[in-house]
Amino acid sequence: MHAALDVGVRAPLTLLIAPPGTGKTVLLSDWVRRRRDDGTAVTWISGHAAGSFGRMLEQAVDRDPSDPELVVVDDGHLLSATVLAELALVLRKSPHALRIVLASRYDLPLPVPELELRGLTLTLRSRDLRFTDAEATELVKAHAGSATAEDIRLFQANTAGWAAALVLAARTFAASGEVRWSLVNQGPVLDLFLGETVSTLDERVQAMLLSTFGVPSVTAELAAALSDDPDAGAMLAELAGNGLLVTAYVDGPGAEPSYRYHPLLVELLRRRVAANAERARIVAAAQHRSALYYENRGDSVGALRSALGADDPALVARIVLSRGPELLAAGELELVAVALGVVPVEDFPHLLGVRGLLRRASGDVAGAVMDAAAADRLTGERDAPTPEDDALEADAVLLRLWKSRYGWHDVRSAIDGARSLLSPDSGSSDAVLGPERLAWLLIELAAAETWADDLDRASAHLGEALVSARMAAHSRLIAGGLVHRAVVQYARGQLRNAARSAREALDIGGDDLPPEYAVRAYVVLGFAALGDLRRDEAWRWYELVAMTASAESDTVIGALRATLRGVLLIEDGRLDEALSELSADPAAAGPLPSFLARDLALLRFRLAVLIGDEDGAAGQLAELDRVGSGPEAELLQAMLSIGEGDLRATVRMIDEVLAHPGIYPPVASAAASFRTVLLTRAADPAAAEASLVDTLNRVAPQRIVHALIPAGGEPVFLDQLRAYARSPNPHPFAAIALERLDGYRSKGGVTLLARTRPDTDAVPDRRLSAVVNGAQIRLTGREADVLDQLALGNSYTETAKALFITENTVKTHLMALYRKLGVEKRSAALRVARGVGLLRPAPAVETGLPAAQGSSPGAFDGQGRLR
Repeated sequence: MHAALDVGVRAPLTLLIAPPGTGKTVLLSDWVRRRRDDGTAVTWISGHAAGSFGRMLEQAVDRDPSDPELVVVDDGHLLSATVLAELALVLRKSPHALRIVLASRYDLPLPVPELELRGLTLTLRSRDLRFTDAEATELVKAHAGSATAEDIRLFQANTAGWAAALVLAARTFAASGEVRWSLVNQGPVLDLFLGETVSTLDERVQAMLLSTFGVPSVTAELAAALSDDPDAGAMLAELAGNGLLVTAYVDGPGAEPSYRYHPLLVELLRRRVAANAERARIVAAAQHRSALYYENRGDSVGALRSALGADDPALVARIVLSRGPELLAAGELELVAVALGVVPVEDFPHLLGVRGLLRRASGDVAGAVMDAAAADRLTGERDAPTPEDDALEADAVLLRLWKSRYGWHDVRSAIDGARSLLSPDSGSSDAVLGPERLAWLLIELAAAETWADDLDRASAHLGEALVSARMAAHSRLIAGGLVHRAVVQYARGQLRNAARSAREALDIGGDDLPPEYAVRAYVVLGFAALGDLRRDEAWRWYELVAMTASAESDTVIGALRATLRGVLLIEDGRLDEALSELSADPAAAGPLPSFLARDLALLRFRLAVLIGDEDGAAGQLAELDRVGSGPEAELLQAMLSIGEGDLRATVRMIDEVLAHPGIYPPVASAAASFRTVLLTRAADPAAAEASLVDTLNRVAPQRIVHALIPAGGEPVFLDQLRAYARSPNPHPFAAIALERLDGYRSKGGVTLLARTRPDTDAVPDRRLSAVVNGAQIRLTGREADVLDQLALGNSYTETAKALFITENTVKTHLMALYRKLGVEKRSAALRVARGVGLLRPAPAVETGLPAAQGSSPGAFDGQGRLR
């Protein structure tokens, strides 16, 4: 069999398919030991815990096919459907990346026929594992030296060369001198032999087996702890050596062996426990010791599972109280729910906080709020705090911080309570909090501080949370700290850093990352893609955000989602949809944090400029002032002053504001690029190049190329950037910015720079106000655009396409237009509009007359209003 396996591993896949008890694991274990002794690196993977196999398959495509990794997978029938699908994909696309030996009880959904046709697989089955007469004689003699040739012939005839049956028959014969054969099938034969064989074992060995059979794999150290017998390791080694359905595994040279019991032995022991109270007490005592063993080693899942088998509610309650938040943060909701079903909160009231956290994680918001209130009441009643009280207080604080972000608790009060608990004078010990509970508490505190506009403290607490989570090696909490940090970095304009944090969180958390964490990563990566002008990718991230349920309930993510969608709609030219999206603040309990209010005001300002809504633009400047973004408002006002026609004055105003520290980087970058265009128009090449370098210095660190869109649409800016990138010593980011801008086209409408472009064939300013029937009326910019389309004779459909709006929106604007003009149909509207001067004059090329002189079309006047 060793020789067959040696031949098999020359191909990508070797399958060993046979029922339990046929010797698959014993064979592979012995073969792996020999290969390792020869210096061959072999990775052993059990189907019980195949997470590493999935990761190995993901990396297989990139491996060097000339150096394939040898992997042995035992109990392959336990592999998940996902892992099997990945394995099938690797075998089809990159078959030579790995050499896989896979043992299974039955055939698996793998492309075996296809591989067999290509000579890329070998399959060994039960018939190949059956012992020949000579082999059976040697095996039986090893266990029953007095067996005669006739005895062995009988054994072989009744077991059909089945290894486990031969061993058990021989051991039974050695103990009793006779064998009683079942007349039904091999299953009962094995059951009979196994039962009789186990009964002949020493009582200490039987007690050790009863104490340890509940764990998938046991080491000598763990067996000694569970059975309270220091000789447990020696017993296991002897059982494995005798072949009594106990198999030893060694992961590498010098490593301690671990042992696994055959399913037949496990099932026999389970039935024996169920039928005997004394044996059940032995198992319960072992489970109690097991819980303490795993707890001392930081294995909370193992500790709680063992405690549930120990028939000790107090032990379960203690582990749930101390380890519950850690388990919930790791996604072990079902395990904690089972434990809380065993230990009623009425009997263990300190578990109220853990149950509230479980209900919160399970989506039972009403139940979580009720438990939070009950936990608050209980913590308020304590006189002399105990460690249990401190744990409950920590959980109550976690729930208060969560509620505060939804308006169910005062956010400042929740933050103060958390900071008080975390202060050195609080009396709460690190042992009570633990690194996992502490990390979760710090993450929730930072989330509340982000909502409360305290980004500095939020950033500091997230740094502490990551230290605690990494100390505990808790992947979910590490990912949670990273995604919250990504949001804080985004709020500060550190877009590239934010994207790095978000990607790291997704890599660490993987498919198990909770939606409330994953959605933060998605929205930040959407903004990062947009900042780098990868619009299609940004839309894909947005779709992931929109499909995540918590995007609607999480107030911060709700606002970020609306902002991201608004920007993308503008970039696609869907201005009416953007206007609808941004018409109201996202639903939130209380005022939005200043960074969210700032971003929404900046986006609404941009949209107002694009559609010619001067009142809306002025309103957003006031909103920026109100939320503490005065310098940003000053910059935008300075840029609006271009309508006065004094380019130098506008440049000086921009320079004065840019001299202030701490301006939001995207706004500062946009203003710097705006200034570059103005200096180019003013024919000052030296100053324009210096301004361009300053612009690149502002954009490059965080790759916020999107901030250059208004300037990037100007031919003079692209020409200057192109010439500068070809100069002897250009800025390192110049070529990247040029590549991004040169291949990008925003459909967002006419920018302020485009409106004020000094083109020789510019159309004269148009009038938006007039007196009709003795009353002063004023058209909006969009109503004026629709009027122009009417004059061209376009239909609803053609008008909608020309203006990037829907037909329904066209009809809405027409109704408003007709009402203002006091008419009911198109022909009357055109006649009145021409009569009062609201229609643009025909272009000079059509009339044969020179173009009218005056200000550029659509420019803002000195008060920031559109002419």
